[in-house]
Amino acid sequence: MNKSINILWRTSLLFMLILLFGFQASARKQRVLVLHSYHQGLNWTDNVSEGIQSVLAKDDNVELMFEYMDTKRNSDPEYLHEFAKLYGLKHQKNKFAAIIVSDNNALDFVRNYNSDFFKDTPIIFCSIDQFTSELVEGIDQVSGVTEEIDSKKTIEVALQLHPKAKQLVVINDNQTQSAILNRNNIKSFWPQLDTDVNLIFLENLSIEELVDQVQNLDPNSIIYLINFSRDKEGNFISYQENIEIIRAATKLPIYSSWEFYFNEGIVGGMITSGYNQGQFAAQITLDVLNGDDLNSIPIIQGGYNAFKFDYEQLKRFKILPKQLPKGSIISNQPPSIIRQYQTSLFVIIFGTLIMLVILRYSKIRIQQNEKKLIQENEELDRRVAERTKEVVFANEKLELQTEQILKQNTELEDHRHNLLELVKERTENLEEANLELKSSRKRLLRMLDANSDGVWEHNFENEQVYISKIIWDKLGYNSVTAADTKDLLCKLIHPEDLMLIKQKHKKNKMGHSLLFITEFRICTKKNEWMWFKAKGKILDYNEEGKPRNIVGTLINITERKEAEAKIKAEERKLRVSEKRWRSLIEQASDGILIYDTTGKILDANSAACNWLGYSTREILQLNYSEIDLNHSSSALHTYWRKLTTSTPSLSFESTQKRKDGSNFPVEIHLSLIELQDSKLILSVINDISIRQETERKILNAVINTEESERKRFATDLHDSIGPLLSSINLYLSSLGKFDSVIEKEQIIKASVDAVNEALVSIKEISNNLSPHILNDFGLEKAIQSFTNKINLSQTISISFYAEHMEERINEQVEVVIFRVVNELINNTIKHAKATNIEINLSREGNLISLIYIDDGIGFDAKEINAGTSTGMGLYNVLSRIRSLNGSHKIKSNPKRGGMMALVEINL
Repeated sequence: MNKSINILWRTSLLFMLILLFGFQASARKQRVLVLHSYHQGLNWTDNVSEGIQSVLAKDDNVELMFEYMDTKRNSDPEYLHEFAKLYGLKHQKNKFAAIIVSDNNALDFVRNYNSDFFKDTPIIFCSIDQFTSELVEGIDQVSGVTEEIDSKKTIEVALQLHPKAKQLVVINDNQTQSAILNRNNIKSFWPQLDTDVNLIFLENLSIEELVDQVQNLDPNSIIYLINFSRDKEGNFISYQENIEIIRAATKLPIYSSWEFYFNEGIVGGMITSGYNQGQFAAQITLDVLNGDDLNSIPIIQGGYNAFKFDYEQLKRFKILPKQLPKGSIISNQPPSIIRQYQTSLFVIIFGTLIMLVILRYSKIRIQQNEKKLIQENEELDRRVAERTKEVVFANEKLELQTEQILKQNTELEDHRHNLLELVKERTENLEEANLELKSSRKRLLRMLDANSDGVWEHNFENEQVYISKIIWDKLGYNSVTAADTKDLLCKLIHPEDLMLIKQKHKKNKMGHSLLFITEFRICTKKNEWMWFKAKGKILDYNEEGKPRNIVGTLINITERKEAEAKIKAEERKLRVSEKRWRSLIEQASDGILIYDTTGKILDANSAACNWLGYSTREILQLNYSEIDLNHSSSALHTYWRKLTTSTPSLSFESTQKRKDGSNFPVEIHLSLIELQDSKLILSVINDISIRQETERKILNAVINTEESERKRFATDLHDSIGPLLSSINLYLSSLGKFDSVIEKEQIIKASVDAVNEALVSIKEISNNLSPHILNDFGLEKAIQSFTNKINLSQTISISFYAEHMEERINEQVEVVIFRVVNELINNTIKHAKATNIEINLSREGNLISLIYIDDGIGFDAKEINAGTSTGMGLYNVLSRIRSLNGSHKIKSNPKRGGMMALVEINL
């Protein structure tokens, strides 16, 4: 008893130690991060992940983690900066034994943030296009697999398989450096092919333009698809979507060098495999985890591409497998009858051979026995006379031999029976194997159901559809049986999507298509639409070669669809904003030009084109220095260099040249536009021809007015002061001729009177130049005195009202307003034939307002407001108002009569 307890205790202790060591071993798992440039769900990215998992997922000591940068759809610097911050938050405490980076953007990220996140961590790269040593500069431990596509071999085999082709059409979005290099590579080796086929590139197109051009291609054309994941408007298109668009637009043969297009409608080519890239990178990682020095492992730069072709497409274009290059891989090729029933045929043939051997053996034995019997009978006949005594013995011997023959026949029959039993047993074993196969298939479906978003199956023979429970749980439905599934799906799937699904289902059922791939909406229990992506493949065929069933997976893509909808909404907002901005520029009355720091004109509005006389296309071919007459190219660059963040704008005047050779003066306002990677200059141009003409008119008016004042002053002095001074001179000269005191006093008195009269005249002249009452008592008293003098004539009635004018204002403003009132009254008396004038002068804070109204005949006020009137007296006075940062407005109606003038000056 004690011995049993001791054994049990030792066994328990051993079991606990095993568990303890197991936990310690699991705690020592090595973490490996896979950093993808693109997003999960992209064919290329998923293939690379599968290749990595095929190697590292088998190792129990490795823990894989995946991170997706999503740069296929988001690649601007602001996004990458935010992604770096998010990466730091997620992985700042994670210590990775190695990091696998997929595609160029991930490698750039690791290089740029090496000192922040990846120092001393082994970096293994894969899928790196156009690899150079600069891409890994600064990374201490690095190696991996480059990505080299072989366009030349793909195009060569395409031309060999289609000898009647007249042109090769290359489809390429030309939006990335890699795409440009691939195009240039084709152009470089094309002359070496020695072919009469024309080479055509379809690049920089929108989706609609691409479809239109593909639909109108020559029937004797071959298409080579490099990539079309982004159109000229910058819209992202997935690999599957762009091949579907091209495949739907044409029936021409399509070739490519990318694995993510394989089995999607291309004939084939020298295929670059993302799966192989992932496998190679994972194997290098495994070597590093096992202790190898990463820097001693050479970079793999070839040997991973292979010729691959789609059997369905070969059959479609009547291409035989023997025409393909040696060693080509053919997918979707149905197995031969011998391969389908290989085991059964082997059993039947083997059994038949055994039966034939047994039957042949039996026949030989019978023939031998018969021959022997004949010989013995002949021997008996010859010896009948001699051996009469042995007849009985011979007969017994014959009977014995006959029994032996019968016994042998019985044995042969038993042997044949055993053989039939053996065949029956083998048949039963085959049935058991089939049952085991079905059981394995069910286990596989359960495994897929447990490890993915969902699994589905459609049996074409009984028309039953199965969808895993996890999908029904997501949709909110319970207790859905296989018998109810098909009818329920027809009710729940969106009607628009249901038609497409039925069309694809019909092709699968008839055997026209091996694959089933589509995206559709299903209504949930809460009456909400949920998006799913279904992928499936025909699994079994019946004896007639018709599809028996199709099995596939269901992936919930609702979040992706919602994200895509948001992106499209943002794009629409951007387009609306762009249209609004363009509309504002086009509606501007000023000319607007946008050019870079070299002077190359990038955009112009209609006003600028009209002023300069160029069309939009013509003006975009010019450099700004070609239209500026006053500044050399170096002088313009001096202005542009002055534009900085601290000095974002400046103005100057110049002269611009029109297309017809004429020129006109302009005032130019420059503003700096700073973009992420460049600087642009916004130039707002004002035609100042009218302003300069106006300034010339004002200058002439001022000169004429000053000249008139001089002439009037000279006339007044000549007519008034001159005679008086001559009289005084005469009086004083004759003073010596008189002796009597009385006569001298009379002469002196006459001289004094003349001097007094001269003083009065000088005072009147001075008052006309600058009224003394305006200088002594201010604007209100001066206007009141002036209007009172005119009212004495009783030819016109003037009413004057002043409000808040007790405090004196700026002397210059007082003189301008007084001159305005004088000029308005003079114009009314001379031209308006008015009987009444009303003048209102007021002050509110720093604002001086003058309202002048008469009831005279009307006139066209537009000429005065625009500065085109020929009457320069009033225009000269009003121009002085503008010089004081004031404003004026004159209104009049030629039919109804009357005039009103409003003048405002901000002190």
